[in-house]
Amino acid sequence: MENISSKKIIYQYGLYTGLVSVAWGVVQFSMGTHLENDIVSQIFGAVILIAGIVLGQLAYRKENGGFVTYNQCLKIGVGIGLILAIISLAYWFVLTNFADPDTNLKMMQIQYAEMASSNPEITSQFTEQQYIESALPWLWVTYPAILLMTLFFSLMFSLCTGIIIKRKAD
Repeated sequence: MENISSKKIIYQYGLYTGLVSVAWGVVQFSMGTHLENDIVSQIFGAVILIAGIVLGQLAYRKENGGFVTYNQCLKIGVGIGLILAIISLAYWFVLTNFADPDTNLKMMQIQYAEMASSNPEITSQFTEQQYIESALPWLWVTYPAILLMTLFFSLMFSLCTGIIIKRKAD
């Protein structure tokens, strides 16, 4: 069994996964649902990530003569997740700064409305404007959160898919 470099697979399938994810984001934006945090959007995002990881792992196994180790599956999955995270960060930056600069404001208004409906006493403690002003300095946390969450889920999905896909040479 010859050991083939996984970099090409990681870049290729990370780019494919990132482009599909951005396409899904553009579809949501064009439909006006990009601010909704519904279960369908979350499932669809997870399916995109899992599909990219599995297809990348299978492509590597095929190029490697039908063999792949568990560690290689993890490396490929997390690598694909890293490329996806970088592309997602670029998309988020473009969305929040150019395509729809009011995205963060709209999201904070939605969050305040949800908090007020689930806990009406909150409106007596601070207004929507006070909430937004206190949350604005923390918007930078979005970028590392996107990166860390994507890498975490990539690792978790790679752990699961690696168990199924691995095949060692005898």
